[in-house]
Amino acid sequence: MKAAVYYDPDDIRCEELLRPRIGKGEILVRVRSCGLCGTDVSKMVEKTVAVPIVLGHEVAGDVVEVGEGVKNFRSGDRVCVAHHVPCFTCHYCRHGNHSLCEQFRSTNIDPGGFAEYIRVPALNVKNTTFLLPENLSYEEASLIESTACCLRAIKRYPLQPGDTVVVVGAGPMGLLNLQLALLLGADKVVALDLMEQRLKVAEKLGATQSLNPGQEDPLEAVKQLTGGRGADLAIVAVGKITAIAQAIKLVRGGGTVLLFAESPPHSLLSLDPNVIYHSEVSLIGSYSSTPQEQRMALELMKTGKLKVKELITHRFPLEKLSEAVVLARGARESLKIMITP
Repeated sequence: MKAAVYYDPDDIRCEELLRPRIGKGEILVRVRSCGLCGTDVSKMVEKTVAVPIVLGHEVAGDVVEVGEGVKNFRSGDRVCVAHHVPCFTCHYCRHGNHSLCEQFRSTNIDPGGFAEYIRVPALNVKNTTFLLPENLSYEEASLIESTACCLRAIKRYPLQPGDTVVVVGAGPMGLLNLQLALLLGADKVVALDLMEQRLKVAEKLGATQSLNPGQEDPLEAVKQLTGGRGADLAIVAVGKITAIAQAIKLVRGGGTVLLFAESPPHSLLSLDPNVIYHSEVSLIGSYSSTPQEQRMALELMKTGKLKVKELITHRFPLEKLSEAVVLARGARESLKIMITP
């Protein structure tokens, strides 16, 4: 089978690998679509993974082989697959920190989704593999894992009627967060980005306001929108220290800043602790998702309330993954990029 194998940021090779062999409780999936995630790009650019490796984890495709004991799936089923499975019982899981669970970090699909076929281990078959309805395309289904990550993040802040949310960074994840904030009860959502084209998409997807902080003062605009208070929640969907610092200024006293993007390694944030103390501002993070949010994301997509087709701007075959990574790094012409093995 073909797979895009990462060796170095400038060395991604389309190679012939042996097709995975499945065992008891496992399934073999023919990958039809795999989203290029920001974490994939970060791992490749920052060289934070052991090489050679096949990355990719936003997978949708067809079941082509079923292992002994598998009863919920059969050959020909259309499915989406998530890559990590928490144990649900350890200290971290019991406290809601599923992405810190040892099992969560050690589970994965084989190889990554930038390949023609993947082996789905038994734990993933049981917990993170879902049948797709006919009205959902493979590309849309590839965004279920991304949507689930956003759901888990927003669930960490109890939105109330009348709340205002600021989304800093209107990339694919920012735009998913924007839509979900509205669907989950936010009254107003403000999108910030330096690219006008992304701001236009944010407006189409329901943003109350879209602002370019390079051209206008978002603090003044948010204060006007909230009667001088500031936002209740600011979601930082871009990995820049300046964006985090800006978000802290945009929230009200008692507000929350949610970090939803990976910053470059060894990044340092300068923070006056009195902002946390006197103003009771909360600074939290959220990474990845659980099967619960994955099921919720699938149900949301079934209804059509969540618009994901509008986020997909480019498609590349495995042979051109390196071109896709360059395009994603530039983040000027693209939103969500799909790899089609």
